[in-house]
Amino acid sequence: MKFDWSEYLNLATELAALSSDSDDVEAKLRSAISRAYYAVFCLSRNYLRDIEKDPRLSRKNSSNINEHQYVAEEFIFHKSKNKEMIKTGENLSRLRELRNKADYADTIFNLQKDVNYALKLAQNIISALNSLKQDTRS
Repeated sequence: MKFDWSEYLNLATELAALSSDSDDVEAKLRSAISRAYYAVFCLSRNYLRDIEKDPRLSRKNSSNINEHQYVAEEFIFHKSKNKEMIKTGENLSRLRELRNKADYADTIFNLQKDVNYALKLAQNIISALNSLKQDTRS
């Protein structure tokens, strides 16, 4: 069965909600940011691969590129100059920065604020991807 990447966003939301009642608050908040990013990264990658038919994202070609950077830039610099695609790429880049900070920084100030922002960015990206899919069907 094909994995539904949006389930990672559901998990991120659960981790963010549970965090205040547990001893490992920071780990859950950091994981929420990371899962939110991977949910929308994979959905965005799959949009480019499956809807836009980007050959560089096929399984055999993807090892030659930095997929995380490539996917965001492909939205930002898309040939259509579609504002929604550009905004999606920018939001994906912002969320990737938050994910890198959550995964690698020893200290994060305002972590709860970062989590809230990450979840909002992820929801915006999913909404944009759904809208873009609708546009291609029209």
